[in-house]
Amino acid sequence: MSSGTSSSGVPPPADVGSADSLGNLSPRLALLGVLALIALVHLPLLGFQFVYDDGWTLVANGFLRVPTDLGLLFSPEAVARHVPDAFRPGLVVFDLLGYQLLGLSSGLHHALSIGLHLAVCAVLVRWLRVLGAPFDLALGTAALFGLLAIHAEAVAVVSYREDLLAALLGLAAALAASRGRLAAAALLSLGACSMKLSAGAIPALWLLAEGLSPWRPRPPVAHLVRGALALGLGVAAVLAYTFALYGALDPYGADNLRVHSHRVGLAPVLAASLPIHLGYLQQMLVPLGLSPEYTDHAARLRDPAVLLAGAALLALAGYGLACARRRPLVALAILGAFALALPTSNLFPMPNMRADRFMYLPSVPVCLGLVALLLAAGKWLSRHVSEDMKLVAQVAPLAAVVVVQGSVRVATAAVYRDNSHLWAVARERAPDSARAHAVLGELVVRNVPADAPREDKALAFARAEAHCRNAERHDPRYELPQLCFARLAAAREDWSAAYRRYQAALAVSPDRNAGIFAGLAEVSLDLPATSETTRTDLARRHLAEGLASYPYSPELHATAGRIFHRLADPEQAQVHYRRSLDLAPERPEALLANVELLLDLGRPADATELLVREKTAWLAADPGDRTALVARHRDALRLFEPSTILSADPVGVFAHEP
Repeated sequence: MSSGTSSSGVPPPADVGSADSLGNLSPRLALLGVLALIALVHLPLLGFQFVYDDGWTLVANGFLRVPTDLGLLFSPEAVARHVPDAFRPGLVVFDLLGYQLLGLSSGLHHALSIGLHLAVCAVLVRWLRVLGAPFDLALGTAALFGLLAIHAEAVAVVSYREDLLAALLGLAAALAASRGRLAAAALLSLGACSMKLSAGAIPALWLLAEGLSPWRPRPPVAHLVRGALALGLGVAAVLAYTFALYGALDPYGADNLRVHSHRVGLAPVLAASLPIHLGYLQQMLVPLGLSPEYTDHAARLRDPAVLLAGAALLALAGYGLACARRRPLVALAILGAFALALPTSNLFPMPNMRADRFMYLPSVPVCLGLVALLLAAGKWLSRHVSEDMKLVAQVAPLAAVVVVQGSVRVATAAVYRDNSHLWAVARERAPDSARAHAVLGELVVRNVPADAPREDKALAFARAEAHCRNAERHDPRYELPQLCFARLAAAREDWSAAYRRYQAALAVSPDRNAGIFAGLAEVSLDLPATSETTRTDLARRHLAEGLASYPYSPELHATAGRIFHRLADPEQAQVHYRRSLDLAPERPEALLANVELLLDLGRPADATELLVREKTAWLAADPGDRTALVARHRDALRLFEPSTILSADPVGVFAHEP
């Protein structure tokens, strides 16, 4: 046995303690310095709010508040009850634990995302070193990856930490496989794919890295087979789980209109994907054109842009294959990026054809290749400068690119600080996006104060209507424009129009329909020219349908409580108010409504006790809503001695609010 291989036939890992061209600098200290720099750049995220799908997957996801129901996640009941992201069970478990530990502190959740991103960078360095990569190359790759501008979306949006988790566990699985720890590799691969199936391409990346072996002797074929099988077991297990839940490998469903290929066919979508993926490469190399929103579109194979993009990608892939023997690092960078981009290439159904976050994992080999090129440029440059400038020259090209990427990263991340700013930017950069216009319209309606002057309300509603009309014009088969119109009509108290628009939204919406059922039930009670019996029956029917499909929706339970309150059924109203509070204890709407009910029933002592018990939700309520509630029931509250109220109510609301 030669000294270059271990007893198992696998070349030994590189010495992590050697610093290669970094001289006497401690590798661990250098790595900590790079991680600290990455963390520093991301510090502004700690002040960001929840945006995008954070509301659906975290803020209003009642399933996370019921850990005793976790077992049903691994049964078809998870689909029947519309548990968010049920086909990503690892992510749901992670979010449940995250909520139990961090609550709904947006700052803490953003800190967790930053920590996950740093962990990805650290594991990447470790794996590259085990593969035999020089330390300066491994560290530079982590630095560039950590500050790459296209990663802003994945790190800045809490609900997109699925990409961070999939990358972290996927790279850890590759590391375990490279070290011959096959059981750990299989379990980590399972964990990665249970976060997001885009990690299913990790076995291909691992085979390329080990098979091309740019820095050490190629390992035996048996090592490659065992490692690939171990990594593939995790992928196969998650695919089997998805099939067991949905009866198919497509969790979105064949009739899901959010998937563009279901509307226009697969071929036009694949044609459009060629310029998209060439655009991804441009955005990674030159960070221009990054956007929080892209519009889905079809194309034809004979379109000039498609032909040029296809030719460029084909030439790049061909060059990568040609470099396999003589330039294995170049081949790994190119072919590895193609392999990791495959799951998001629109070959498989996706609700969004394009998003910056899709390039989080595929950018790993791109960063590796780019850093190798920049270090080579620095080495060439160092030969043309004085001795005392050689070290500076060696790192200058890499440092310049990292600084540029990091600067753009900071500016790009700022887009995600809150929903209003995010969707305003989204509309500017994707003016034909139905989603951006619809969400902006709803935000305008939601932000109109209840006590605003009539003229101000009319002006705001006119702005919202313009957004709704633009959204419907861009995509009449999408539920969000209909919801925009429905909520605008409800704000205008045009109950017939609101009901009609909610029905139109439900007709085209494949899922996430708890809010639609809640809206239908609530406006049913106010339909004009309709008998009271019919209105009541409609409200009850929509509630029953919604609660059967979305039992973990706090919004739907709160709506049910209000409706039963109006229907003079206080027992049912209290049941649903209580359930809504259990599913979203930080949201005050159900608490205020429950207090109102108890006061209407002549039970101010119970109302005060409830406020004391649910102090968090009370403090989260709008001060105007709290004041109005107390003012409406001042007479009932006067039945109590002030001292009793003060001692029972630590907030002092009844004693101090006018």
